[in-house]
Amino acid sequence: MKNMKCSLIIFISLFILSSCSEDNDAPTCPQSENISMKINGEVKQFQISGWGLDLDNDNSGHTLTLQIFSGILNPQQDSYAITLKLPYKKTGTNIIEEFNYFRVQNTSSFEGNFVPGELQSKVKVNRNTCFSATFSGRAIIDGNEIIITEGIINHVYSNPFD
Repeated sequence: MKNMKCSLIIFISLFILSSCSEDNDAPTCPQSENISMKINGEVKQFQISGWGLDLDNDNSGHTLTLQIFSGILNPQQDSYAITLKLPYKKTGTNIIEEFNYFRVQNTSSFEGNFVPGELQSKVKVNRNTCFSATFSGRAIIDGNEIIITEGIINHVYSNPFD
């Protein structure tokens, strides 16, 4: 009878310990802010310029929009603005639904989207407190080949939302 009680206690203990281990496997928020990428071989540092949540048309969930910016506006504008759209709270490979690229240099500008399949991405964390993803891809925009490599976004929101 004593062996039966000991076996039962050990079995229950193992069950409790293993059920808690999945919480520890969840990705954590980035420890440091880093938003950067190589654009045609040149490293650019970005910052979050805006974000938002929109209710999907079919009420099935929300779409997260992140806007990132790099550059200067005066005396002559030399900037990059990128907008990403993806399902809020979803993580995984190639889930970014829209990747809009906008470039202004002096008085010229061009804008376009990276076509799905030409952008590879991995969203690691996507919650109300933080976002973390890597990406790369290529696109032809207004006759210019744009190659993005080593793209990374590690961002902690200043105010959690939901």
